[in-house]
Amino acid sequence: MKKVFKLTPNVYIPRDRIVAILPISSSIARKIRGLNKNSGKIVNITYGSEAKTILIMDSGHILVSDKTLKEVDEALWK
Repeated sequence: MKKVFKLTPNVYIPRDRIVAILPISSSIARKIRGLNKNSGKIVNITYGSEAKTILIMDSGHILVSDKTLKEVDEALWK
């Protein structure tokens, strides 16, 4: 299995750095986004589309993606 996976055509993410993948609609995801809003660690990779999933990295960065939870899971384990 490769060490990085391709989430979008321009975004590659290291598999071993992902701590959690959450749907954007969950209450914990909203709390995490709210707490980190001004920290500079939120990276929006939606390219203007509706946000559907957040990926939490071990560095504390939060990636906001337009992919569904199922699409991210399939890309991660492909």
